[in-house]
Amino acid sequence: MLGHALQDAFAQFLPTCWDRDEIDIADQQKLEQKLLALQPDIIINAAAYTNVDKAEEEEELATLINGIAVGYIAKVAKQLGAVLVHFSTDYVFDGTKKEGYSETDQPNPINAYGRSKYRGEQELQKNHDQYYLVRTSWLYGPHGKNFVDTILTLAAKQDTIKVVNDQWGKPTYTVDLAAAVRKLIDEEKPFGIYHITNQAPEGGITWYEFAKKIVELKGLECEVVPCTTKEFPRPAKRPQYSAFVDSDKVAAINWDLALKKYLSFRT
Repeated sequence: MLGHALQDAFAQFLPTCWDRDEIDIADQQKLEQKLLALQPDIIINAAAYTNVDKAEEEEELATLINGIAVGYIAKVAKQLGAVLVHFSTDYVFDGTKKEGYSETDQPNPINAYGRSKYRGEQELQKNHDQYYLVRTSWLYGPHGKNFVDTILTLAAKQDTIKVVNDQWGKPTYTVDLAAAVRKLIDEEKPFGIYHITNQAPEGGITWYEFAKKIVELKGLECEVVPCTTKEFPRPAKRPQYSAFVDSDKVAAINWDLALKKYLSFRT
């Protein structure tokens, strides 16, 4: 999802875009060869192991892709003098801070996926200094499996759907995220950590509120019913409160307007 959005956002620069069948970021030698041959000024890493529940049984693989490989990229970027953009997640936090998390808060992941992503942050910061570490959350958009599409599929088949109402965060439309990254680079913002999501109330919204708005905007008859996390146990523990504080400062639009944009695109 994010790769496609970034390709569109940077289209005028004719970016070189590699998918996983063209480059294995976990193969350090081949990664170095390809990047050194290309000599890029900017490297954007949108590759990730994203299956949160599967990571509980594949933590070593998740850590290789989300963690160790980021260090490989950072080392080459430093050698090239290239700016590196890397994406992380709200899942690096433990979810105990009800008011939300700022860029200066200390990560404390509570699941394997979060640990793997935090390892990537550490590898990035250890091996390079010209970077944008972009943390985002609840990502959805074209070209990939996401929560919005899942809700629409279920709502078209069922009279009622249950959605958890005790996890808070901020949804992010990939197109808006990519535009914000483009802005970081165009305006030569200071290097460092940036929390970027669509605008939402401080403290965030729940998955239930998100799902209810999806169904409402599409005019579907399906009833969305709130439930607790305990009613839907999953292998990986989720942070309860994972909203970012002031995550809209890179001019992201409001979360429900972003959702309208995506639903309009989708149809």
